Amino acid sequence: MQEKGSTPGQKEENSEKEKNDKEQKGSIPAQEKNPEKEKSSKEQKDTTPSEKPKPSLSEKPVGGGEGAGAASSAPSTSTSLLGPGPRPGPVAQQKPQQPPKAQRPPKPKSLEDKVDAICRLLSEDPDVDQLGPELDILGIKVTTELVEEVLKNSYKAGEAALKFFHWSVNLLGGKHSPYAWNLLVDVLGNNKMFDAMWDVAKSMKADGILSRQTFATIFTSYAMAEKANEAMMTFEVMEHYGCPQDVGAFNCLLCALCRCKQTTKALEFCKKMGDKFPPDADTYAILLEGWEKEGNAAKAKKTFGEMIARLGWDPLNTAAYNAFLGTLCKLGQVDEALKFLHVMRSRNCFPDKSFFSTAVHALCLQNRADEAGMVFETMLRCGHIPSTTTYNSMISAYCYAGRMDDCYRLFDGMVFNGAFPDTVTYNTIFQTLIKARKEEEAASIFREMTRNEHDPDSDSYTMALVVKDLNMASMVWKHMSSKGVFPNMESVNTFINTLCDSGKRAEALKYVEEMRDQGIKVSEEILKRVKISESEKKDTAERSSKKRKERH
Repeated sequence: MQEKGSTPGQKEENSEKEKNDKEQKGSIPAQEKNPEKEKSSKEQKDTTPSEKPKPSLSEKPVGGGEGAGAASSAPSTSTSLLGPGPRPGPVAQQKPQQPPKAQRPPKPKSLEDKVDAICRLLSEDPDVDQLGPELDILGIKVTTELVEEVLKNSYKAGEAALKFFHWSVNLLGGKHSPYAWNLLVDVLGNNKMFDAMWDVAKSMKADGILSRQTFATIFTSYAMAEKANEAMMTFEVMEHYGCPQDVGAFNCLLCALCRCKQTTKALEFCKKMGDKFPPDADTYAILLEGWEKEGNAAKAKKTFGEMIARLGWDPLNTAAYNAFLGTLCKLGQVDEALKFLHVMRSRNCFPDKSFFSTAVHALCLQNRADEAGMVFETMLRCGHIPSTTTYNSMISAYCYAGRMDDCYRLFDGMVFNGAFPDTVTYNTIFQTLIKARKEEEAASIFREMTRNEHDPDSDSYTMALVVKDLNMASMVWKHMSSKGVFPNMESVNTFINTLCDSGKRAEALKYVEEMRDQGIKVSEEILKRVKISESEKKDTAERSSKKRKERH
């Protein structure tokens, strides 16, 4: 039956069109594959290296620098657009990257620099277990002298100093000097590391280098720690360590106790051991120095009496005489000290230079210039050269007493005894002359003082400005201005008023401008006195501001 609206010609055309569509869609069998051609094509693919996909600009390479190259050289597992790439072969095993070695600091060259570098490391309180490697990094050649200098400067680094000592011994062939061992004992005792201190002492005994000096160090360590009983027990066990108990070691113990203000304990132990170790001149000198340090005049007199009763007067026992008389002087008993000095002189026994200096100073403080002069002359006859400080005490006493001739005699003669005037000497004489209104002499001393590079103190400046001698005051002002130093405003006001009263307003104005140029705030009273106008105020203020900016 013929379809509606379809002609026979159209049917044939439709049938042909459907046949072509089926062939394109695979409804017909595919052509047979050529096995030889396929094999050849596969071999060609296998022998062609796969192209690596190029990373896009937005992708970041793994790692950076040299590490990035290592990361990018690894085989890619991505599939090429031309097909799968070759199977990755065995990859060469890479060594793990080592952390960068610690950078060595520059090696110190001089011994002082080496000691500073090591002491700085010890003082930083590092981990003791890591101290050895830290010392290795410094790369310093260890010598005996280096070890000794480091220990001398490591008294606050007890544990670190001990570690350094053990570390350095291997670099010295396994042997330290006896001095280094004793220094270590001192360092450990100073840090109250008494167990470690005794361990070191035992090692020294094994090496045969334990000495009296070692025990003297231990005595001092216990005395400083206020452990007098332990110090005395140490003396009693000395022989067990192969070190004999003798008078020298006994006095070392007493000295350690007395220097640490434990003289009473020392005296008790001295009486306890008196039969075995009778006190000698050194023993009494040590005890008297202890009483001097503690300021106990009564005990000093008693000990001195016992010494004279047992040993008599000995010209060689200078240390004991000096300590006894010094105790009396320091406690204000100068008259009694002079009586004892008179007795000593009759026995041809004299103290040393330090007592004479102490006595002169004590007498001068009491304004007893005559007695001070007598002691001073005795000092010179005994061959003791006074120091500049002692000369200053005498000069001050003579200045206070108004005895300027005696003052100048000492002042002119001190250089012949190797003592030279200092700032205190010049200021003392200068101020005395200003008070006495001897401006010409004061000006001469001022010029000599400044020529010898000794500047006046603030009291001297102030006193010089308030004198009526304008030449003297102007000279002092110019020196002050050159140094950039100005005293209190009260003395400045006095000086400016004196100039204005003398009709020297222009000079006064110049000095005021100098002050303002140096940034010194000038009072309104002075400005009114020299009658500076507002325009002048503004001008000087601008100059002052500019001056300050230039300084900064």
